[in-house]
Amino acid sequence: MERELFSSKHINTSRQSEIDWGRGLAVLFMVLIHVYSEVRDFMLPEAYSKALNFCGGPLAAPVFMALLGVGIIYSKNRTPEKLAFRGMMLFAANYVLNFLYTGVPHLIILARTGDANYSAGFWQYTFGVDILAFAGLTFLFFALVEKLKLKNAQLLLIALVISVINYIVYIAAIPVHNQALGAVLGLFFRVNDFAYFSFFSWAWYPVMGYIFGSFLIRCADKKVFYIYAFAFSALVVILITLGSFKYGFDIWSMHSGAKDDYFHQDFISHILVSAIFFLWLSLLYGVSQLKIFRLPGEIVSRWSRNVTVIYFVQWLIIGWVYVLAGDMFGAGSLVFTITGVTVFILSDATAWLYLKAKKAI
Repeated sequence: MERELFSSKHINTSRQSEIDWGRGLAVLFMVLIHVYSEVRDFMLPEAYSKALNFCGGPLAAPVFMALLGVGIIYSKNRTPEKLAFRGMMLFAANYVLNFLYTGVPHLIILARTGDANYSAGFWQYTFGVDILAFAGLTFLFFALVEKLKLKNAQLLLIALVISVINYIVYIAAIPVHNQALGAVLGLFFRVNDFAYFSFFSWAWYPVMGYIFGSFLIRCADKKVFYIYAFAFSALVVILITLGSFKYGFDIWSMHSGAKDDYFHQDFISHILVSAIFFLWLSLLYGVSQLKIFRLPGEIVSRWSRNVTVIYFVQWLIIGWVYVLAGDMFGAGSLVFTITGVTVFILSDATAWLYLKAKKAI
């Protein structure tokens, strides 16, 4: 008798290697794209730039967010109270990080130059909505989900409603000039240029990951599961790519229409990037099963476990490099690669030392 693909019980409860690969590479790609966009004016060949933008786009923040949802399914601390506490800690960490990596540098440059733009920048960046604030809101959201014991179908419906509301608010384009109001509304909608990861724009990905994780943990045959996921997702990517020639969807920068805005994610973005996520995770599952990748897998697994600290540290390095170096002359591929890899190695090493010291206390 053929075995069913999904069990009624949780059977994949250990660490999943493809999840570690996905999360570890996501933080690597995020560091590289941040160095590219923040440190200096790098002049890269078009192919290199496109590859970097793709890795730093669909394969970075969306993968990280989707795997956040998967991680909640696998967490042993899924009580509403513990999820809410973690959410509040991450939410607070967003503003601490903003203050340290952009707030303080802006104050230093303001004192050095007297340029009033840095005064405005201090408030805008310090109270900007980065991925840690989004992660905090996401944990609070899932604390409510666990409290209400919502089913996958109900959760999917909520995600669809959120996506529709987000699109309506975005196309309405109501300006928010008040900084305090913008800082609050920016937590939920892309109302200004400093609301990078507003909840309504990006919530689809952790919800998708949560639902996916609820199947993965019960999967009786992961090989077959990922073959199906790869085939279906490849079809979706092909269809949307073909449609993009007619409707103008840019698969490299994850946006459609006239508004060139990576940080606004609409429904087409959600579907395409979700398909890319499943393609990517299916490939990573195959890679993780090969013995030749065992040692790299252990390294990537460390990145995955230390992802929050690596993310925190890399922004501190990037922010202070900007203060010390300022706007420097353009540089090419070699300088970018060396700079990006160096920032990541320093971030990884600092995270490892910090967590080792923390464990020893």
